[in-house]
Amino acid sequence: MTESSEVSASSARPSDEMLPFLNNFHDIFTTIGVLILLGGLAVGAGQVMVGLDLIEGEQAWQNALMALIGGIAVVIWFLSALLVGKQRRILPGIVLSSVFGVTTMIVLIWGYVQFLIHGVGLSEDSFEMVNQAADAIELESQQVLTREMVMALVVQLPAALRFFPLVIGLAFLLPIAAYYFSYRLPYAGGLMGVGFVLTAVMALMAFDPYTVVVWSPAINVAAGAVLLVTGIIFDARDPARETRLAGTAFWLHFFAAPILLGAMLNVTLSGWSLQASEFNNPENLNFFAAMAADGAETMRLAITALTVIGLFAIVSLLINRRALIVSGLLTAGVSIGIIVNSAGLGAGAVVAVTLLVLGGVVVVLGAAWNPVRRILLLPIPQVGPLGRIFPPVSAAEG
Repeated sequence: MTESSEVSASSARPSDEMLPFLNNFHDIFTTIGVLILLGGLAVGAGQVMVGLDLIEGEQAWQNALMALIGGIAVVIWFLSALLVGKQRRILPGIVLSSVFGVTTMIVLIWGYVQFLIHGVGLSEDSFEMVNQAADAIELESQQVLTREMVMALVVQLPAALRFFPLVIGLAFLLPIAAYYFSYRLPYAGGLMGVGFVLTAVMALMAFDPYTVVVWSPAINVAAGAVLLVTGIIFDARDPARETRLAGTAFWLHFFAAPILLGAMLNVTLSGWSLQASEFNNPENLNFFAAMAADGAETMRLAITALTVIGLFAIVSLLINRRALIVSGLLTAGVSIGIIVNSAGLGAGAVVAVTLLVLGGVVVVLGAAWNPVRRILLLPIPQVGPLGRIFPPVSAAEG
């Protein structure tokens, strides 16, 4: 899904979403070859490192390892020029762009660490004053975590180290942005959206760490909401879902859903902001562990998860996007299982009922997608800006 001229004819109905990650079986065939090639490059790099017989962790060893990882990134770039740039292979592009992003991020972060060590002169001794300042702040005796407490630690850090979070965000964003603007892969566009949000949060962390730390639950909700709204804006620019804009929107929705769901579960667990006492017991902030435990908190998280996923379903129907629902299916299954388990059924019965309920809901929703959409869209104008955001159901659709 790159340009309207590239959309092939199919038996899909007008409202059916085209696959944003697969053109045809040739994509699968090529992806298998790409995975085998990447595996060969990784094993080959490992053999080269063994043959060099360098001391692990030493500077020469690091230099050789980063050179090999960077070399793999270069190979991926030129391979992408052929498979993604010329042949428009989507699934191989997803694999290649993901590995390219990871390899370049590793090299860039390592390069900045080398700058901190050899350029700035940072060493373990540089952190001693920070540890002393942290010991001086007795969090246990504080009822509220204040900005002054956080800044007392931050001001001890060298400026180059304070901006390390921003460097991490940029190391993620810049390679993916270069990949997207070079090859126009929608998946890379979705990752670029995640990169922009991550970089913005990391920039705030560098300048105002107190806000990011204390208000992290609310910031995570805002980050997911930004991705969701951006996806809706991209969809509104292509309501017919025929160009790469719609493909990018799909991936923005796909990445927004788990971020929003996880953020809302964290809000349910700890509120919109964190207190000093919660930093002394960080395990209490893990909603995965909370959902795995038994008790009232587990049930509350399960109900919250199903409520959020229900809202995802309504939004998905309104904007004709199924990615939001798909991203939350696993959490929905766990939540249904928790609620069913509260009835005292055996493990086998819990699994059976959970799968029956979850599968039944998905099948019914899929079969009645257009009729339900038609009902929900009745009060919404079918033309103008709202008509582009909420695509109408045509008479030809079931």
